[in-house]
Amino acid sequence: MGGAATFACAIAGVCVATAADLPSRKAAPVEYVRVCDTYGAGFYWIPGTDTCLKVGGRVRVDTWYTPAKNAVVHRSTAGAGIAANSFVSSNAVDQYGWYARGIINMDARTQSAWGTVQTVFALRLMSASGLGNTPPGYTGSVFAAGNASSASIEAAYIRFAGFTVGQAASNFTFLPPFQYHTMWTAGFPNGIRQLAYTATFGGGFSATLALENRAELSNGQRPNTLGANPFTATAATAAGGPQRLPAIVANLRVDQPWGSAMVSGAIVENTATFGNAPLAVVGNAGPLVRRTGWAVSGGLRINLPMLAAGDSIQAWAAYGVGALSYVTNSGINTNPPVSGSFLGGFLRADRDLTMFCVNAACSVGGVEQTRAFSLAGIFTHYWTPSLRSHLIGSYVQITPGNVTRSTAWANGGLSRATVWNVMGSLVWSPVRNFDIGVELSYARLNQSLPLSVPVGLGTLASVSPNNWTGRMRVQRTF
Repeated sequence: MGGAATFACAIAGVCVATAADLPSRKAAPVEYVRVCDTYGAGFYWIPGTDTCLKVGGRVRVDTWYTPAKNAVVHRSTAGAGIAANSFVSSNAVDQYGWYARGIINMDARTQSAWGTVQTVFALRLMSASGLGNTPPGYTGSVFAAGNASSASIEAAYIRFAGFTVGQAASNFTFLPPFQYHTMWTAGFPNGIRQLAYTATFGGGFSATLALENRAELSNGQRPNTLGANPFTATAATAAGGPQRLPAIVANLRVDQPWGSAMVSGAIVENTATFGNAPLAVVGNAGPLVRRTGWAVSGGLRINLPMLAAGDSIQAWAAYGVGALSYVTNSGINTNPPVSGSFLGGFLRADRDLTMFCVNAACSVGGVEQTRAFSLAGIFTHYWTPSLRSHLIGSYVQITPGNVTRSTAWANGGLSRATVWNVMGSLVWSPVRNFDIGVELSYARLNQSLPLSVPVGLGTLASVSPNNWTGRMRVQRTF
């Protein structure tokens, strides 16, 4: 202040300070969310960090109708409170189903001296009823399952310097999972826990070597067991199938503007323990059986922009011994010859390994592995930028071992089986990432039951069932 002002303040005893004379404190700088375009659309910098985050999700609502079919619950002996060769009338089978799914996705990425550190997490919440809540195959004799809610993790993994650790898509499969009601799909929908390393080469080539969680391969969790067969009148019993080694999976892939191609292979160890007392080595368990299963596959995708933008044709073929989970079970609708819910409940309990007794005293045990072959193709065509269709065809052949094929169905025997499936869908996207789709599919199981058909079931137990189903889906991804 000037001298006059100071004198006036002193006389009056009161003085109003100017803004410059007041004590001040600067406000903290505001942390604005900034777009991170390093990794593509949808990523933002987390304020105060060097990490970019993308948060998204999906809501999917499905409803479908499948004509009810009469069902055979078990292939042979009694179990789980169900009588052997139980027959269930179609009066007890649901004909329509609903489910609603909500998925939350998070993808966080940070640059480091060794490359990008990526962390992915996807949580799925689902509420289902009717066919949507009935376990495929009716293995638990659940036909009118009512309502149920569930939570599961679709993905939870970290990628760094070429390594993938956690729950991610299998490194064996090639085609995307078309999870409508097609009998054949091509991906583990909830991922598979793994430790993998991917090497990237020039020209779009890459190679992956992985250890995948053997315990998630459902067909290898327990073996089939045979009762009376050409070698014995005594049934083999199983006392569990320990998981001792992970599956080894490898692939070689190329991605180019024209499309992509991949070859892959898998090696698994199938284990089981005989529960028969004459074979016991400790108490009533043993001996341990170990067999090596394997599978190979090849996939091809060709883009067809000359027809329309986004058009493509894809194909995948796989063959394996003792590796059904990789060849035929790579999807939510399970192994087509195993799952009977779609075809009317005629259940085939095909497994990677089958145990049997070589003599009547069951002092010698035998095992054999199941072979399988699958082939599928997908043609996608965009009629307009917002209207597309899919045409899918698939073929599966399952070939049990010689002893299994020479054993009566009532005693656990299974014949060679083939399943073929065709599906057509039409999907309208009125806005980006919003789909309204309808689908119609048909499938048929062809088989010839070995030696005998269980008595008392009459003509209602069809050995070569077929069925169709219609489905509608509304889905929004954000």
